[in-house]
Amino acid sequence: ERSLDPAKRAQLGAHYTRREDILLIVEPVLMAPLRRTWEAIQAEAAPVREKYDDALRSGTRATITHVGNELLALRERMLADLRGVTVLDPACGSGNFLYVALQLLKDLEKEVINHPLWLDLPLAFPEVHPRQLYGIEVNPIAHDLASIVVWIGYLQWLDNNGFQHLLKREPILEPLDNIRQMDAILGFDADGSPVEPEWPSVDVIVSNPPFLGGNKMRGELGDEYVGAIRRLYGDRLPGQSDLVTYWFERSRTMISQRQVRRVGLLATKTIQHTVNREVLNRIKATGDIFMAWSDREWVLDGAAVRIAMIGFDDGTETSRVLDGTRVTHISSELKATIDISKALQLEENSGI
Repeated sequence: ERSLDPAKRAQLGAHYTRREDILLIVEPVLMAPLRRTWEAIQAEAAPVREKYDDALRSGTRATITHVGNELLALRERMLADLRGVTVLDPACGSGNFLYVALQLLKDLEKEVINHPLWLDLPLAFPEVHPRQLYGIEVNPIAHDLASIVVWIGYLQWLDNNGFQHLLKREPILEPLDNIRQMDAILGFDADGSPVEPEWPSVDVIVSNPPFLGGNKMRGELGDEYVGAIRRLYGDRLPGQSDLVTYWFERSRTMISQRQVRRVGLLATKTIQHTVNREVLNRIKATGDIFMAWSDREWVLDGAAVRIAMIGFDDGTETSRVLDGTRVTHISSELKATIDISKALQLEENSGI
């Protein structure tokens, strides 16, 4: 991280996103559905385990094998979910979100493998792997750093959890081709026309895209770049939208195309303001917001920034949590009250 340009570290998300903040996104967006599945499988497996214990005491070998295979099938169903889930950070910086996501997935995998439900049955081994993690990063040094961070996290987990024998491999590090170096929101076709870059189809997107206000973008990114993205997204986002809104809109598009299931992104609190809120209105129009932290302090280089965290999907999720409290509705203003942002004046009240 110290090898990065100090002026660019924050924009790249290097070091600055605290684990506590990452967990507020990764837990509800990535882990909550997996934990619900795990709870359901435990409930389904409990009576089967009782049958298996009864068979061990007085059943035939055929009965023991049959019931044991039922248990193993339930375990495999859960492990298959864990080993099949894919995660993308389209502004991955030095890989902090991917690192935390991998640790949580492997912790849950270990919990499943070691659960007493499978006692005396053939052992399973951890297979959740960095290949399930995808990243996009424009900076070449940060891109390489992210790949190394994810691999070190993987090796650390194996070493810390008693699987040192799996570390006996050469080479100890492998390249992660699924962390790509590219611009996440702007590309160009063969004719030089701006296009939306292709993102990999995954189950979950979690990220802390760069903070840059709409009125500062030209000074930081240049007229040509800003003009290109304004034209590319102009029929969907207002011209003065903050930079982070383009990650929101790109993620919303992926959900609408059924290429992504759930998204959790971090933004500044200005995401709730009139111009930026249009992207949240679009999210509400094609899906829904199921999780939000509307106003949190986030310290950056000693300066306090107010941030928002937002989780959204196609409307499938039925549980909604706002600022840590269960609610029935989250508006595009990130409030649990009725959304009046689009209310129209009654003709009967004209002139009053």
